[in-house]
Amino acid sequence: MYPSVVRRRLLAALVLSGLAAVAFATGLSLARGEPAEADRTFVQGDQTLREAGWQHDLASRFDDYGQELACGGTLAPDQLGVASRTLPCGTIVTFTYRGRTVQVPVIDRGPWIDGREWDLTGAAAEALGFPGLAVVTWRL
Repeated sequence: MYPSVVRRRLLAALVLSGLAAVAFATGLSLARGEPAEADRTFVQGDQTLREAGWQHDLASRFDDYGQELACGGTLAPDQLGVASRTLPCGTIVTFTYRGRTVQVPVIDRGPWIDGREWDLTGAAAEALGFPGLAVVTWRL
């Protein structure tokens, strides 16, 4: 074989193995370009809440600091959390957005705008680099 062909094949193999290593380290699936599937059920105490595979839904941001929270307390600027209409208070939800990941507890009820599944606190949105209204990837 010609030296240039060997070099190109070696370079391609190195690039692919590097991508595979990054995908493995970050939990991404090269085939789908999204987080790999994990456990299919989420158990809290004795009850199964729902499938825990990665899902995609519209989220918004809320930063009404000083507001009373449905799960207790008052919203603070540095508070990591999310509002959910259905999940129990304290349930931990993992969100990813553009390569960043954060795990936050359910601290409030909402969002109250049709079509939106989540309201991230300002601190959670900042941790994700989240613009305020976008589709996020999440799982329990």
